[in-house]
Amino acid sequence: MTTEELIKKLKENKRVDVVVITALDGVKKLVILNDMSNPLFRLPTTATNWLELEVVDSQLIADSLGKESREYVAEQISEYLDTPVKDRFPEKKYRLVANPNSLEETGTYASKYVACIDDSMDSFSFVYGGPTIFSEKDLKQIEESHPNIAPAIDAMKVEVKGDAC
Repeated sequence: MTTEELIKKLKENKRVDVVVITALDGVKKLVILNDMSNPLFRLPTTATNWLELEVVDSQLIADSLGKESREYVAEQISEYLDTPVKDRFPEKKYRLVANPNSLEETGTYASKYVACIDDSMDSFSFVYGGPTIFSEKDLKQIEESHPNIAPAIDAMKVEVKGDAC
């Protein structure tokens, strides 16, 4: 279960809400609140077991959540904790949009998608065509091979949101 899926499922329960904070050590935490916006738990997104869950107010948990809500929240958190940390954050995907030197009748540059990047030992070239989706990992590998094009790739990246693959 991804972090976004956990947040969505928890918010389906009308007795709880969730906010995301970043702790001083840089770790993101899900703060699970009751319906009066009082914090109940803090769950680091890097947690791998129940001992890492920070209980803010155990009495408030008992007072503000009924048995069914407590069981539902516990079930969702259990599923999240069973998910490997690397699978909780889906890898970002990008399309590369370029403005090559071809003018349209409007006098502006035509935007084109990069279909692939031809890569050899000492050179590279952008091949235009269909909107290929590149993973963050793919682009990092290209940037490591040719660090001089890293700024160009960063300028062309357009994040693919949702299921737009």
